[in-house]
Amino acid sequence: MRLSLIQITVGPQIEKNFEKVDKFINQALSFKPNLILLPECFLFLSNFKKFSFSMDHEYILHYQNFAKQNKINLLLGSLPILDNDKVYNRSVLINHEGSIASYYDKIHMFDVILKNNEVYKESDTYTSGSSLKIMEIDGQLMGHSICYDLRFPKLYRELSKKSCKAIVVPSAFTYTTGKAHWHCLLRARAIENGVFIIAPNQWGINEENRSTYGHSLVVNPWGEIISEATDCEMVLNCEIDLNIVENFQNSIPVLKHDRNFD
Repeated sequence: MRLSLIQITVGPQIEKNFEKVDKFINQALSFKPNLILLPECFLFLSNFKKFSFSMDHEYILHYQNFAKQNKINLLLGSLPILDNDKVYNRSVLINHEGSIASYYDKIHMFDVILKNNEVYKESDTYTSGSSLKIMEIDGQLMGHSICYDLRFPKLYRELSKKSCKAIVVPSAFTYTTGKAHWHCLLRARAIENGVFIIAPNQWGINEENRSTYGHSLVVNPWGEIISEATDCEMVLNCEIDLNIVENFQNSIPVLKHDRNFD
């Protein structure tokens, strides 16, 4: 499977971000990927309540047309979606026919106080999701997750037990937490489940007092980093063989050995 991970700096102006995303997803087409992945909050990081979308918003329709015209699967890392008077941090998979094939509402809210006085309270804006979601791409099962979900191994174990060979982690990981934890968390989720982890991240100074870490990664089931973005806006192209997952899981059968306990 050929992947293109989009790593960008999202600023405060939606239209500029929209134009930038178009530039990079069109650039990715030259690699002929099966799947293009955008990071979390790829159109904006603030003013969520003011700019929350419906699922038939013109931006989403635009990406549906792009996917259909180019016969490409496109993961919209996340958007603030208004659904029944609640706003969800929602990841949306658009298939190569231009249809919404699956979506996932982020379960774990990033409500943290870091020691350098960075404060984030995602639950002030969003409602937590409550369901695991699995996508199918070219006959292969892959699991949904978003950013802060990465710190909760149970989600990844359950997705892996449901036969997902890869799990995506579109993110806007902060520079502070990313520098300390990004690589080790992604590698751990891959190793403990024997799956690929695919993580497009935002990078750079997004706005005053907000920076994201970058280093978009693809990690194989052995925990090896097989592709990593540098410190810039870029398209990270990578080819993976999902058929090797079974061999890894048979070699170290952690999913079969998993036990419940008191």
